[in-house]
Amino acid sequence: MPELWILIVCCALLGAAVVFDLVSRQIPNTIPVALLGLFALQVAVAGHRDMAPLWAHVATGAVLLAVGFVLFLTGTLGAGDGKLMAAAGLWVGPFGIGGFLVGVGLLGLALGLFSLLPFDATRRLRADLPFAVAISPPAIALLAQRAFVVAGSA
Repeated sequence: MPELWILIVCCALLGAAVVFDLVSRQIPNTIPVALLGLFALQVAVAGHRDMAPLWAHVATGAVLLAVGFVLFLTGTLGAGDGKLMAAAGLWVGPFGIGGFLVGVGLLGLALGLFSLLPFDATRRLRADLPFAVAISPPAIALLAQRAFVVAGSA
């Protein structure tokens, strides 16, 4: 049962990242750090059953952090977005990374197309897209799927 609550809090933090990014165009560092801490707590409480090996989750997060850093250096992605994507990748792991990245890509495309609409509000988005809107929903969907499995086995 604690694993279910950890997953619920994780989904809530991902949702909070979207709200912060929409309102202030910044994601507080406390959100990715809390996601990292919750992952460590989840491994300590429930182990990593029904998941890939722990090193594979850490490697997935590290690769996404490196990619996010490169995208930040090129000005393509914000620093908070890169950290959020790495923390989400840690949770998603190697088995869910394909669906996660496809979801991020499709939502990023939709966000970019939305910003091209000929309205004042969408024109203001063009300079600084709130990319947590594209990162969080696929991660929430994958974590919610895991939560349903955990709830069904309890």
